[in-house]
Amino acid sequence: MPLSLFDDLKRSGFHSSILTTFSVDPAFYDANIQNRLRSFACRNNLLMADSSMLEQALEQMPEAFVQAGRKYLIVPISGKGCFHPKIILRYGKSKARLLLGSANATSAGWGSNREVLSALDWSHDPENAGSAVHLGLIAKAHDWLMARLPALRDPDLGYKLDLLETLSPWLADMPRMQGAQRLEDDSLIDLLFSDPDAASGLGDALIGQVEGEVERLVIVSPYWDDGLGALRRLHAAFGSPPVHVFLSLAGEPRVRQSTFPISALTPAIKVVFHPLGDRIRHRFLHAKVIMAQTKDHDYLLYGSANCTIGALGTRRAPGVNCEAAIFRRLRRGTVDRELDLGYSREIPLEDIAAPEKEPAASSGPTPFHPGRIEVKGDRLIWSYPDDISPAGAHFLIGGQRYKVEASGGMRPHVSVSRTITEATVIVRVELSNGRVSRPVIVSDPDILKAAAPNPLAGNLKNKLDAVLSGAIDLIEIARDVHLIFEQDAASGRKAAASSSGGGSSISASIVGRDYDSPEAFRQALGFKSDLYSSSIAHPDNPALQVILQIVLNGIVELEGSDSIDRSDTEAATILGMGEDQDDVGSDDNAVARASPKVVGRLGPAVPIDRKIFERNRVALTRSIARFENYVGVIAASGGAVDFDFVTRTLFMIYLMLYGSSRPYTIEGSPAEVLIPFSGIGTDEQAEGFLLRAARLMRVVWGTSFKRGLMARIPLDRELEILPAPVLTLVILTRWILAAILHEARSTPSAKGLAAILENTVPQVFVATSAFALTDPQQIETAIGQMARHIGMNKLQASAIQKIVAELS
Repeated sequence: MPLSLFDDLKRSGFHSSILTTFSVDPAFYDANIQNRLRSFACRNNLLMADSSMLEQALEQMPEAFVQAGRKYLIVPISGKGCFHPKIILRYGKSKARLLLGSANATSAGWGSNREVLSALDWSHDPENAGSAVHLGLIAKAHDWLMARLPALRDPDLGYKLDLLETLSPWLADMPRMQGAQRLEDDSLIDLLFSDPDAASGLGDALIGQVEGEVERLVIVSPYWDDGLGALRRLHAAFGSPPVHVFLSLAGEPRVRQSTFPISALTPAIKVVFHPLGDRIRHRFLHAKVIMAQTKDHDYLLYGSANCTIGALGTRRAPGVNCEAAIFRRLRRGTVDRELDLGYSREIPLEDIAAPEKEPAASSGPTPFHPGRIEVKGDRLIWSYPDDISPAGAHFLIGGQRYKVEASGGMRPHVSVSRTITEATVIVRVELSNGRVSRPVIVSDPDILKAAAPNPLAGNLKNKLDAVLSGAIDLIEIARDVHLIFEQDAASGRKAAASSSGGGSSISASIVGRDYDSPEAFRQALGFKSDLYSSSIAHPDNPALQVILQIVLNGIVELEGSDSIDRSDTEAATILGMGEDQDDVGSDDNAVARASPKVVGRLGPAVPIDRKIFERNRVALTRSIARFENYVGVIAASGGAVDFDFVTRTLFMIYLMLYGSSRPYTIEGSPAEVLIPFSGIGTDEQAEGFLLRAARLMRVVWGTSFKRGLMARIPLDRELEILPAPVLTLVILTRWILAAILHEARSTPSAKGLAAILENTVPQVFVATSAFALTDPQQIETAIGQMARHIGMNKLQASAIQKIVAELS
């Protein structure tokens, strides 16, 4: 029955896809395939393409690869022959769908050609008797595809495959089946794959399945051997039955139509040619079908394999191509009926054109593969194979030559303008000896991850989304804060330890505790500090992206995963990284008494039941204690710290601040907050936001930078801009330090604390300068935005600003 591939992509419930193609049509895949997949939430997409055809497309249509290396990944597959399978395999959490046939991922394959294909579905459905068989066949296809991918997987491919496996737990328990499987209707089915290293070819596999005398050999094939070697072999193996070949001819000679090498026929093979379809509504016949028909059964092979030795192989030897096909044993007449094969009409030999001669292959040196090139800021970083020297090399981009540099512990790289890296970049590498590489697509790892991020646990995601929309109070997250700390473990992320080219593929990292002072570390890094030029934050972790969005909404816009699909002109999501609402302050006249219940405004007081208020107070207090313990365990471990820790710290500071500033009214009583903001100089001091936050910052930064947790973060030397979470934490820390110093100085009963803070605050403040010199104007602007958002009185905000400037 007819099948629309376009409609098929509308099926939902899939998170990942692998497509294979011989012919490469980048504009079609970009606009029509991956776009449709993404619109139905299938975001982790991989295209496996024949390397020679991909190189040809990169030469002829480089501008058509709009989202390659950004929204999806293309993997070139090379070998003795061509990579020729046509497979669409989609993966869901507990389902899968396999399409296998003759259609390339091109506009012709999906729109204008006559193609043949079949679909196999699997899901956890005990009522479906054929489900186990389908799963076994899908397992066979998955295993074969994995074996075709490079053994040394670069980090981009490693990430996508790890994500696919994490989101498809059923892959680990798939049954592996051998031989044809029997279905409920007593028919047989199998998937047959061939590659140059196989023990035998597709021709042997089909011949071995046929039982009984073959009365008719039927073939549909757009391409043939010049000498008809594959046809002769099948004809002889099946006992020299009559041969029927179906072609499609057009009324207009300039239109592409079927051909056949008539001159290669001999009296030993009698071939009758029949039309398939009519000449008026002509469509090029690209389907590949071989049927051996016996008295009782149709033995059918269809998929990517033409009737050629390269596809089918010879006796006990595979073809040189990689091919994929479906074998079926059906009741006799089934194929004739389903494909509308009629044997009464014949095509005269004189109406059949001979195939055009293939142009001779160029005899020049074979271009080499240069390895992996990735985007980092305004640099293109090169991970080269071990047998290549980068000395004296140049990158060729859009007619321009860029000299490759290697300095400062970085891998070889080229600096380009931001306008170049904002779109897909295609590079050839010219070595010092004049050799020029194949064109390669530059990957943008951050955008690739943001385009296909790890999912969130459903309950946590729903709550975070509800907080963003205002449907629930942020304090509701306090009871689930442990999920945020444990989200990495739940997601099952794996480190991409594999590489694409030996030791040159991994950049060196730099750690603060290896340096004697914050200044020495800062100079070694050479980072720029700019909130508005930062790269994607946590591209593979949407939990932390949403948390950043909640915490920082309004300060700076960053790219993330949410808006990947909103605009094809924007490479990544815009995260509204908002006002760091850590600046609620206390009144200037709050001297020697408990801090006021409400400091600043996050909106009008919220009416709430006393039981709910107390429950929320307990949840917040527990979450703060849990986080303090979490930080203490990390501090005691002595191990490395990552950027996820920084964002979790930002979130907890914000949650504490929220609890100390969001007003609630309980049964008509005056407004209250869950925890005091200041309490400095009173019995509430130890439970107040300022002291607890300052204590956390003392551990995070250390009074001596080398002792702080931030000195344990391994930083990539190849980065140019200080990551936004670190820069934001710098700003918040400085604000907290200035705020608590202001409170202690202005509270007579806190003179002892003030004396301690006068000594420790400058030490922690200095540690915050370790990563980059921060623009004072950006700090002032961010703090001003925070004060306005919270409703801090101007005198208090101005006093804190002055202390920040004093400490700077």
